[in-house]
Amino acid sequence: MVNYKLIEPSPLTSLQMNRSSSLYTIYLNNLKRYSRIEALNQTRDFIFAHTPDQLSEQIASMEFLYMNDLFDDLTCWMNQPGIRKDVSFLYSILMDRRQRKSTMDRVHQLKAIRFTNPSMHCLHLFTLVYSYYDLKMYTALDKYLDDCELALRAVDEPLMYYYLNQRYQELLFQHYWKTDNSILASRYAYKMINTELSPKRKYRMYHHLALCLLFDGYNSAIEPLSKALEIAERINERPLIDSVLHRSLPFISAFHHKTEGVTTPDPVENAHLCIVKGDVKRAKDFLRTLPVLTPFQESYMGLAERDEDRLNLAHKRFITERGDHFFARVPLEFLKRIQS
Repeated sequence: MVNYKLIEPSPLTSLQMNRSSSLYTIYLNNLKRYSRIEALNQTRDFIFAHTPDQLSEQIASMEFLYMNDLFDDLTCWMNQPGIRKDVSFLYSILMDRRQRKSTMDRVHQLKAIRFTNPSMHCLHLFTLVYSYYDLKMYTALDKYLDDCELALRAVDEPLMYYYLNQRYQELLFQHYWKTDNSILASRYAYKMINTELSPKRKYRMYHHLALCLLFDGYNSAIEPLSKALEIAERINERPLIDSVLHRSLPFISAFHHKTEGVTTPDPVENAHLCIVKGDVKRAKDFLRTLPVLTPFQESYMGLAERDEDRLNLAHKRFITERGDHFFARVPLEFLKRIQS
């Protein structure tokens, strides 16, 4: 049985709750009676058996479907007659982000609208920050941090608070990770992991945490990566499995020179492995076939050629092109190696 208390607000947070949605009550009772999967299915059935008129009920239903990765169900449900367009608008943006990243036009569109409902206002702010993250502007949360915290404190329905608080922890993780504060980032990652996440979301947090711990040593990074792989294999998601085995595992292994038995069909990470194993010519021959090098590929070429200028350029490109101060440390680490 799932620890249903995970979704209940703390005594202090409960003071800001004005009412509970019927969905919260149903889901909480289902978690008390059933396994997580059965509780999820029972609650999903309840959603499709009822199309509520109240704004707070519609928001809770959409957030429940979205945060549990029931995206096809969400698309179907939010296009039903009677669903408010202002609610479905934000979720259509969130769904669209799964296929293509936001643009600056989308940022301007989001900045031009307002929501008075506390849950919608909070979700709107988070969606705006997501859009900045899509544009590699990871410091955007600095501008909206106080607004996001105030908005979250104003959320007055427990199920929405539970999910919006999850979203906020994830935003903070991404912010501190990409701005190279891995200690704080790890703290927020573990907060997320210790909540009631969908399997794919828990996989993603373990996977990102593994990369966030890259500079803390091989074992520190591999432990959460192994947990991510276990989840991916348990839910039988081939793309998630491949992402670990073909990209992140060889990357972490090559970075820490733990390459025995590690192979990958990914040509870029294979070039990284070749450099570490001493087959520098093969790596350079491949990298030279690429029309434009990414900052990672630039780093690998700089390491292969022992080119300090190229590694310094890769460092600057990570920051200017991706706003990524964390992975900007990779070419600097390579620079230390060729100078030692």
